[in-house]
Amino acid sequence: MRARGVDALPLPTEARVGGGGAPDVVLPGAGVALPAALAAPLRAGRPALVGRLHEDRLLLDLRTVPEEDDGVLLAAVLAAHAGVPAP
Repeated sequence: MRARGVDALPLPTEARVGGGGAPDVVLPGAGVALPAALAAPLRAGRPALVGRLHEDRLLLDLRTVPEEDDGVLLAAVLAAHAGVPAP
């Protein structure tokens, strides 16, 4: 993404096991921080990408994105960055 001009930063993520069954179990993962301005166009795109805003950045947790969908995610981010609808 950075090579294509997107202000994207990789970051480690942490999640917790849900349901209260193991509240102290931490699941390490990976994510990407993008400009907050991309939140609305990504949410409105197809496929919709939903992250969370934190300190003026849009954080996408990649835990549930299968490796084979990396290209789809990249295309959506590049389209949002360019201001055009995602394919």
